This record gives sequence, structure tokens and C-alpha cells, in this order.
Amino acid sequence: MRLTININYITQKMRKPYKRFPHFFVFTLFCCTVCRGQQISGTLDSIHNLNENDYSNIHLYDSLFDHYKIVKNYTQLGSDAHQLAKWLSREQKLDKTIEVLKTGIQARKKANPFNPELLKRSYLNLGNYYNVKKDYYGAIQAYKKMLNVKENITFNGVSYTRLGDLYHKLEDPHKAVNYFSKAFEFYDIEKDKSRIIKNHIEISLAYSSQKTAQSNDKALEHVLIADSLIKTQTKPSLKYLFEINLDLGVLYSNDFLNDHKKALFYYKKTLGYAKSINKNSHIGACYINIGIANLKLNNFKESEESFFTSLKFTENIKHLRAASYLGLAFLESKKENYTIAQEYYQKSLSDILNHSDTDTLWIPKAKDLQLSNEKEDILELFYFRIADYLKQVALDKNPEIYESILSTVKLGDSLINYITIENFSYGKKLLGRDAESVFNIMGLEACYQTNNLRDAFYLMEKSKAVLLMHDINDRITSLPTNLLSTKINYEDTIEKLQNEILIATNAEKDSLSSLIKKRKENFTHFKDSVSTEFPQYFSTKKIPEILKLSEIKVPKNKIIIQYMMAERNIGELPHAYVMVLTDNKQELFKIENIKELLADITELRELLDQPFKTSSNITAYRETANKIFKALFPKEIRASLKGKKITIIPDHVLGMIPFEALITDIDKNRYLIEDNEINYAFSLTFQEKNASIVRKADQDFLGIAPVNFTNQLTPLKNSTKEITYANDLYDGTLLLDQEATKENFIKEIKNYKILHLATHADASDSIAPWIAFRNSKLTDLELNSLQSQAELVVLSACNTSLGEISRGEGILSLARGFFKSGAHTVIPSLWSTNDKATATITSDFYKNLSEGQTKSTALRAAKLNYLNNNSDAEASPHYWASLVLIGDSGTLLPQANNLLFLWIGLGVLILLIGFFLFKKVR
Repeated sequence: MRLTININYITQKMRKPYKRFPHFFVFTLFCCTVCRGQQISGTLDSIHNLNENDYSNIHLYDSLFDHYKIVKNYTQLGSDAHQLAKWLSREQKLDKTIEVLKTGIQARKKANPFNPELLKRSYLNLGNYYNVKKDYYGAIQAYKKMLNVKENITFNGVSYTRLGDLYHKLEDPHKAVNYFSKAFEFYDIEKDKSRIIKNHIEISLAYSSQKTAQSNDKALEHVLIADSLIKTQTKPSLKYLFEINLDLGVLYSNDFLNDHKKALFYYKKTLGYAKSINKNSHIGACYINIGIANLKLNNFKESEESFFTSLKFTENIKHLRAASYLGLAFLESKKENYTIAQEYYQKSLSDILNHSDTDTLWIPKAKDLQLSNEKEDILELFYFRIADYLKQVALDKNPEIYESILSTVKLGDSLINYITIENFSYGKKLLGRDAESVFNIMGLEACYQTNNLRDAFYLMEKSKAVLLMHDINDRITSLPTNLLSTKINYEDTIEKLQNEILIATNAEKDSLSSLIKKRKENFTHFKDSVSTEFPQYFSTKKIPEILKLSEIKVPKNKIIIQYMMAERNIGELPHAYVMVLTDNKQELFKIENIKELLADITELRELLDQPFKTSSNITAYRETANKIFKALFPKEIRASLKGKKITIIPDHVLGMIPFEALITDIDKNRYLIEDNEINYAFSLTFQEKNASIVRKADQDFLGIAPVNFTNQLTPLKNSTKEITYANDLYDGTLLLDQEATKENFIKEIKNYKILHLATHADASDSIAPWIAFRNSKLTDLELNSLQSQAELVVLSACNTSLGEISRGEGILSLARGFFKSGAHTVIPSLWSTNDKATATITSDFYKNLSEGQTKSTALRAAKLNYLNNNSDAEASPHYWASLVLIGDSGTLLPQANNLLFLWIGLGVLILLIGFFLFKKVR
């Protein structure tokens, strides 16, 4: 579940309490019912009657089936295999069950006469067995194959419903809705009324999982239809009555409807049905929901009574008892009784982890968390606990509470690690990333208050390092490295990819078709065009080892400034901290007035997006850029900045501004770049790992300039100039005009030290961020899966570093994609650039670089040269500040210069040897 951080989450967990009970015998019963009327052989029955264990007789069954194959009696083989699979399923021998049933399916395909209904039954059962095994993709394929048997529509409605349920389990509520909707076409309103009611209940769940106001309305519409239909039944199902009223309670209690009086009404009705069903789990869950509804209505006494009543019914049901204690913790928190709230959090945690010790000081170990099947619940509990600690310390002023905060944050960190490396879905792993930024920003407050620099550095580094160094995607990077020599069902891979994309983006329904179409096209082209192994640089499934603060050595002429900014809760203003590292000092500061800072950054970006046109533009820019400088550079460190090379590690919206264009002195209109050389990094841990890669490109320069485009993009007339000048200094290859295709780029990318793309790009495209080539676009998905050997990538294109800010994922920029491909340094752009000004700056940059200046020195000198040689509007930061340097800032000489220096060195060595020999002879 997403960290919505509100007490409504308990009601969501209780919405399907009966799903906690095993499905196995339900599926077995279904398999029994659908095989009626099939004639099994006397031999099969005789083997079955030998003893109670069919699996021990499997060799006899195999011999019988071999006989059927020899005599080509496929009709009997199909029926007997179907029946044996049913018997084996009762013994829970699922692998053998599936194997036997597949034999039966192949037989039924060959049977003469062919019976489509029997084949559909076997596919349906195969899907059921895969479902029990929790192989949801296997189940999906089985149900779809059943639906492909066109000669008969028996069970189609059931299969569409089950496909909807499977996609819901896979956290793809959009596709789930599509399949549930399709099921209605095959149900008869009179014969299948119960199934129709169930389908309305299930589609309601899928709609509500989409978490939009529109989908919530659709969810309510379907559950109300189910409610009206069940009232027409003579003997309505108590289970369905329970579910319908529970769903209505949940829907009315959520943030879209926020009608807790109605929610309470339906929860009380649900309680009546739960008592009729007479299951303590159902009754206990109802009292929890009633307690939550009363709590939201500020009926504290009634809420407390409900939670304590639920404890009576859930004494031996620990997961529900844990929810009751959590509800009591929320209640005490709302009454500002934080000490008592923490005691209830502890009791809830003990129950979730099945810990029987009543010690209130018990702290779970990492192994306890690793073995738990309720990691998401524990993660949410940790959040609530930390949030209450922060409220408590604001009242009590007890510094010991900060230690409790940090210990809980560290437990959360371990839990998040397990979530991101275990076999969870992409959506759940993204939840881990999301939670990590929330936990770390709360932990930083404790570090700031206690001046705990060691843990503060870890929290700041961890959030950023894992973005590039740990891969949570099970998309391209999860495929074998020998992809091209391995037979892979690409359609299945694309389908999995669609699921993950939809979960990650939570896209609106009307944009899904274009999203899926683009992703399919990109993947299909990609598998046909890539000729190298998939890179393994930063796609490890292991959590990277984070640098320790004690391992950081800062030279005297440098200063490292690391920022962290994140929301503690969705919709809140972010909190922000800055750590400053020099050769002799380490300091942590908190950034105040965040609302004003965010407004200033928004204004600054608007002013940077175009040249200055009026004197008022200039004045506004100076004032805003100076305010941001003062906010981001604490006054305690400003004196130490002079003459230093600054490495900036930004976060959140801070990655959208060029720090070199900030105004340090408003009266003198002095930019930061005039006093300091600046480069950027994603994290110091990533920087160190990236530097360890051995890059073996044997050629210097690859320049790409499409100039004109086939997809109606604006021509870039000056783009040829910038790469031609660079090619004069760095020998290599130019791909111009019609040669600047995506295919040529993919083919050549691994051969060059410098890649320079003078083209159009858009990192903020919500469907698929892209870089334009002459004939087509390279998307982020393809880029992340390429392998380069580049020491330097220059992206003189539109906003290649400025992408969407995604919770848990940071800024999704194309620059990050190039780092994942193996680049050492990337110079992207922060906004749409002027190709003439960019050509001037990049030309000077390459000249400086070829003469031995470092990358960051060369870029700074090129910008200063432009600034000093232009005035008025032409000197606007819009023209010179867009390109920023991320990553390694070392030197990169042309190979010709390297050979020249080598010959000079050899010459000097020969002269020295000759001199000493001549002196020795004399």
C-alpha cells in the first residue's frame, strides 16, 4: 500500500478479511464440480483404489498414460489425466498436478471427436492450480488459452472474472477493471446472479485501487449495483452481504468521500452480518472499523470501547489483535497521550511479529523483520511511531526520544532493504523507495537536533545512492545477459512491463493506450536492434554498500555540499537539510522557510526559461537568485566558499536549478560561478563506484546532429557547428543529417570516449522520456539498457536533466539513464537551449578541455568567456547556465595529445639516459 499516512489504512486491510483463509480447498471443490460427466477408465479407478495415496502410485498412472499414447486413445487420456490431476491436487502435489493436467490438455487437443468444452475445463483447472501455487502469470496464460478456444463460451465469464482478480493481485487495477468488465458480457442475469454480484464486488475493489476521485465513484457505483441485486435474491449470501456493506463503509470513509457518518452506518450493518456468520475474525474486524470511524468523528469514548471489544474477539488472531492495538495507538495519539500511544505501538508490533514477551522495551532484530510476511504493515507502523515520537519530543523536550527515533529509522531501513531485494512487485519495491525517503527525512531531524553527523551522512547518501546503484526493476535488467541467444516470450515480457509501468505511473485510463503502444514499440525495436550484452554496472539486486562519513577525505581547495529534501507525508511541504564537508570541518544545517524557498525556485525557473527582456526582469532575477543563495548556503559557511571548487549533491527540486547562476552579491550582481568552480554529483557513494569502472573505448569522439527531423521537431541549424569544432580537436566520427539515426547511435555507443548529442530531447515526457534522432526517438527504457564506455556525454539538447520528480525515485532524468549505461561524466541541460549560444559554449569547452583543463574548469571557463563577451539580454543566464556538469571532473585529453606527451616524455628520458652515460664515460 502507498504511504498515504492516515488511520484509514486499517479499514483497507480489513476490507477482505476472509481472504486471509486458504483458497486451496475452494479451488479443489471447483475442480470437482466442473469434471462431472467425464468418463474415467476402470483401470484408472482401480489404481486409485489401491491405497489412499495417489502420488505413490504415480508410476502406474504414467504407464497407463503411455499406453493411451501408443494406441492414440487421446479422448480417454484427456479424461483420466484430468481426473488424476484433481486427485493429486488434494494431496497438494501441485507441480505434478500441473504436469499431469498439461498432458491431459495436449490429449484433448488431439482427441477425435474434438470436444472444446472439455478442453476449456482443463485450461480452467490449470489456471486454478497455478493460482493456488501463486504463479499468477502461469494462471493468466492458462485462462487466456481457455478463452482462445472459440468453439464454446462455457466458463468465459468465470475466466474473465479470475483474470481480473489475478491482475488485481499483480497490482494492475486498470487491466483488472477491463477483465471484470468483460466478464459481465458472458453472465446471464437470472442464472448467474451470484456470480454477477461477486463480479461487481471485485470490480469495485479494482476501481478503488486506482486511487482517483473518478475511479472511486465507479467503485461506489458497482458496489451499489451489487447491493441492489442481492436484495432481489430469496436467500442472499451472508458473505456477499458482509462484503458489500464492508466495501460501502470503506468507500465512504476514504479521502474522496470522507463521510464517516455513512461509513459508521455501514460498518454497523456489517457487524450484524458478521455475527450471523459467527466468525470471530469477521466480528473483530468490524469492531476495528467501527472504532476507526468513531475516531475520525472524534467520538473518543465509543472508539475506545470498539477497539477493546475487538480485542475480546481477536484474542487468538494476532494480525487482527495487532490492528486493534494500532487503533488504540491512533486514539491516544489524537489525544496527545504519546507515551501511552507508544506502548500500544509496541503491543501491535509484538503481535505482528508473533512475539509473546511482554517486555515493553523489546526491540525486534533484523532477522525478525526479514522472516515476517507483514513487512508493509510493519513499515507503516514504524512511520506512525516515528511521527508520534516527533510530536512527543516537541512537547516533552526530552532528547532521549531522538535516540528512539533513530533506532526506529534504522529498523525501517533494514525492513526497506528486505522489501527491495525480495520477490515483491515493482509497485511494492517502489513503495520501499518512497518509504525510505520519508524515513530518512524524519531521521535527519533527530540527527540535526543531536548533531549526529555520522548517521545524518548515511541517511542522505542512502536515499540517493540506491537510485542508480540498486535496480528495483524486473524489466530489461532482469532478463538473461545472453538474451539474444535465449528463446524468450517477448509478449509475456511486454505484458509484465505494462503492469509495472501502470503501477509506477498510476496513469489515467485515457493515457494508458498510448503508453502501452509506445512501450511495446520501443521494446520490440529494442530486442531487434541491440547487439551487446546487457550492462551490469548499476543493475545489481543487492543493496549497495554506503560510504561512511569517516571515509570521506576532502582536499583543501574543495568543499562538498549535500542536500536532502523530502515530504514526511503526501501533500505536506518538504523538510530540507544541508551537510557541508571541508578538509577540517563537517556541519549539518536545517533549511527553514521551505514554502518561500519553493516559491522562489519556481519563480527562478520561470525567469531562466527565457532571456531578460526588461530591467524589471533583471531586478527580479537578482533578488530571487540571491534569496535562494542565502537559503541554500548557510551564513556560517559563506566565508569559506571563496576560491573553492564546490561539489553540489542536490535533491528534489534543487536539481532543477543551476547553482552557478545564483547571485552571491546583489549589489555587484555577482554570480556564484564568478567565484567558484562547480560540479554536481548524484551521491558520493555512486561517484566512487562509477570511478572504479574500467572503460575501454578506443576512439575519442562521436558527434550526433540530426539537424532536421522526420517527426516535425524544429530544425537545429547550428548543431552541426558545435560537433564539427569538437571533432577537429577530438578525432572520431560525425553522424550528421540522415546518418544520425537511432540505430547508428546504438551500434556505435560503446566505441567512443566522448558522446555529444546535439538534438532535441524531453526528460519530462510522462509517457516515455526521449532523445530525438533523425528517424525516431530513443526512450529512457532503451537508454537504461545500453552499454557505453563514455568518459563524457554532452547532451546539448532540451531539458535532458530536468525530469519528473517521482516519490522514491528522485528526478527521472535522461542524465541518470546515461550514468546507468556506464558514463563517467554527463553534461545535460536544465531547460530548452539556444543552439547558437550552446554551440559557442561547447566549442570553448572542448578547446579548454583539449588543452589539459579539467572538465569542470573547462566548462566554467567557457561560461565565463560567454558571460564576459556578451551584455544585456545576451548575457542572461538563460543562454549560458543551462549546461551543468555531473560526475567526474578530471581531465580528458585527445589521444593525439596523449601520444605527443608520450613522445615528449620518451625524448626527455632518452636525453637523461644519454647525459648520464656521457658523464659516466668521461
